Amino acid sequence: MGLVLAGQVAAVAGLAAAWRLRTRRKQLEAAVADTPAAALRFSRAGVVGRKDLRVAGQNDQYVAGQEDRHVAGQEDRYSGKDRKKELKGSKPSIPDHVSAVLEIEPVDPVLPSADPPTPIPSHILSGLRDDPLLGLADVRLIQHVQPIGAGLPERSQAGASYQSLNQDVAHRLGTDPIPATRLTWLAFRLELPGSRRHALAARAAGPILARGGGITGANRTLDKAARTASAKLALAGYRAITLAEDDYRPDFASDLAEAHSSPNADDRAKVAAAPGGVLMGVDPAHRPVTLGLFHRTPLSTAVIGSLHLAQILALRCAAIGARVIIETARQDEWDTVLLYSGLDMARLAVQPVGRPVGNPGWPAPSMATPLLVLRDCGARPPYAEVPRGPWTSIVTLLPYFDPRTAGYLRDADLVGLQRMPREEAAMARHVLSLPDKDTAALADLPDAMVLWRSRKRTMRYCEFTPTKWEETFLGEPAR
Repeated sequence: MGLVLAGQVAAVAGLAAAWRLRTRRKQLEAAVADTPAAALRFSRAGVVGRKDLRVAGQNDQYVAGQEDRHVAGQEDRYSGKDRKKELKGSKPSIPDHVSAVLEIEPVDPVLPSADPPTPIPSHILSGLRDDPLLGLADVRLIQHVQPIGAGLPERSQAGASYQSLNQDVAHRLGTDPIPATRLTWLAFRLELPGSRRHALAARAAGPILARGGGITGANRTLDKAARTASAKLALAGYRAITLAEDDYRPDFASDLAEAHSSPNADDRAKVAAAPGGVLMGVDPAHRPVTLGLFHRTPLSTAVIGSLHLAQILALRCAAIGARVIIETARQDEWDTVLLYSGLDMARLAVQPVGRPVGNPGWPAPSMATPLLVLRDCGARPPYAEVPRGPWTSIVTLLPYFDPRTAGYLRDADLVGLQRMPREEAAMARHVLSLPDKDTAALADLPDAMVLWRSRKRTMRYCEFTPTKWEETFLGEPAR
């Protein structure tokens, strides 16, 4: 009798503990929509395709750490419709798992190296999945790719011209075009007590209990998994950022489907966290030069160069989907961009100095539609309240180097330098710690050449040869 009573008490206590579990991470499944996207997963037979994964309107690719038991033609149990039906009108349910997501970037995502990035080693996924001290149920690589700018007007010549340039460069090099955006996520799933996936919940019970038990222990286990993954990715040349709950956007989330098998050791997926961005031109070896101007944190750029370079930069940012604010004292010089670019008031705003606020009704910047604020205010730009926040980039155009504005260069995440007198080059060398050979080269750069330097001290020369359409109304490059 005593044993029966003790068992009943233990069962009641277990149910009560399960009811108290609350996850601090937003569930990815709740945000899944109904547009099909192609995906990849590991299986014992190799990498196979899967068409039923639902992701909102984008081309997403993921590599699973395990095999899915999925019946062909059957609706995914975590699809958006089913999940919405479950959530609508139902009482808050007990969470059966918690999830965490890392965003993977190259070491320097602002000015990527000319060398192709190293593929993410598949053993990182399998090692995390098989680690008994973590007890993870699923580990996945999810890659979001946005090939072209979102929401551009149909008659936008800026978008058509940019895509033509992008495809020509890719065809010449035998590579894929540079996408407007490419994000790579590493997602973890940890089953909680009460989950219907009993074997995986039992596997996670030990690591959770060892770290305090309950939701606290589960979150600590996920944090440990994130730190372990970050350390392994650093050895492969990547850095990882843990996404907060507010970083999840419903239209870019992806669910973690069920997985039951470990991957075959021979299965490989050549997935690299190569960033997207703005294709500005090619380097002396004819390799593409891409600027990663838009990220979750605001980014500042200082350019000592010509109006022509600033106009090319504004048009190409608009071509990848960015809304553009031009703050300028010479509005007549930007009239040609307004007239011939095909960009409407929802995409491009030219405003006087002192109030770069955009047009009324503009939505908040996002990954699909970031914001570029280009300040064309002379050698000493006045102070102004410029928009700052995620997916926002501030570009300050300086016609020449003025020692009183050296702070713009010193504080910038990215600096662009066109040809300048040797005296100015010497001052830039002092501010930016430029090598002697690059300092000497600044005085002799061609009109269409720019030296880009990032805060990580990556340096690349870029020839921003304009397209035929850009040349028609902007003219040839001049400095």
